[in-house]
Amino acid sequence: MRPRFMPVLRAKLLAAGLAFIAVCASAQDIDETALAERVDQQMTQLLAQYPVPGASIAIAYQGKLVYQRGYGMAVTETNTPVTPITRFRIGSVSKAVTAVAVLKLFEQELPQALDRPVFGPAGLLPDAAYPDFAQPLDQRVLKITLRDLLQHTSGWGGSDYDPQYDLVNIAKARQVPAPASAHDVIAYVLKQRLLDAAPGSEYFYGNFAYNVLGRIIEHKSGMPYEQAVQALVFHPAGVEDAAIAGDRRIERAANETVYYDDPRWPAVADRDGSGATGPQSYSALHFKAMDATAGWMATATDLVHFADATLGRGVPALLQPQTLALMKQRNPAQAENNYGLGWVVTRSNGVQILSHSGALTTGTYAYLQWRADGWTWAVLMNRLPLPYPPEQGVTELQAFQVAVQRGLMNAIVNPAAP
Repeated sequence: MRPRFMPVLRAKLLAAGLAFIAVCASAQDIDETALAERVDQQMTQLLAQYPVPGASIAIAYQGKLVYQRGYGMAVTETNTPVTPITRFRIGSVSKAVTAVAVLKLFEQELPQALDRPVFGPAGLLPDAAYPDFAQPLDQRVLKITLRDLLQHTSGWGGSDYDPQYDLVNIAKARQVPAPASAHDVIAYVLKQRLLDAAPGSEYFYGNFAYNVLGRIIEHKSGMPYEQAVQALVFHPAGVEDAAIAGDRRIERAANETVYYDDPRWPAVADRDGSGATGPQSYSALHFKAMDATAGWMATATDLVHFADATLGRGVPALLQPQTLALMKQRNPAQAENNYGLGWVVTRSNGVQILSHSGALTTGTYAYLQWRADGWTWAVLMNRLPLPYPPEQGVTELQAFQVAVQRGLMNAIVNPAAP
């Protein structure tokens, strides 16, 4: 996706104003056959309404998996169907994973660690260890805290520029081979870009801050990001299939779907700087550089297990109660900011909801929701039906998101809803 379109897409995909209906039930009240019929009907309708080749859904109630199924094709060319073990890229749902890893790493130092500076001689990424990050162009960077990164109040992200999609130009500026690494992206931004606002003053949802969080995880743990998150989050949650995705179709992992860009979307320049063009899903993305912000792939069931393990539903919680309370806190000074620490935190009919969506133009859509009334569910798709140019399709994109989120939620917890 061209960087200037990112704010529109991010805002629409992360909007949390959908009015879900909350219906509480006890475990013995769940009619799994009826639930399956309702969900199947809704998923069939979605895939008929929108040109999505394949999707997967997993649903749990009170920590018990009550439904999982694949729909449509994982590989259309070979008529390979999606199954519950099909893995998908999860886009920005990766941010919730990164946030939980950060909170786990710093758990014994919370809440004070949230107010520690990130950059500078005594920062979480200290100048001595990261000389490329020292002496930023904008001295306000030295006031950015760990909380700012987690909550999208670092001051980055208010413009149309997203450095995570500018890997060729950044590589040229840094005089390194394209695509630029996560480290080079950070060094470039610190040396070449001004903040869009003072740290802590405004909420700008974006990708770059979570790239920085990934490097904090590496420095604090002494391990590469992927290895650290596996050890801190996924393995304790019983998740074995999550991994950082490969860039190319030839790098597709076992049981991973193929991603089918919306046919209305044109070919894009390859992120390797060769001048070649190709589909967005296999030419424009470099997952090692976007690991902590949008790099993971997993099954829908993996995501349900991750959310339930994080919050201690059905299994011991990954995080202590006081840490979970911090994770759910929204910024009281910013009414428009419904982001806690790594999760969108909302409430509907008295029920607290933690959720996150994810999208990679135009081959991935993902959504994960944990509800205090007992339900946890995730849906993954191998196409985001985003028309081109995207600024002319905002209404269509929003309608798609409403159809997926509200339609499925009503099918799961409120069978009487129209």
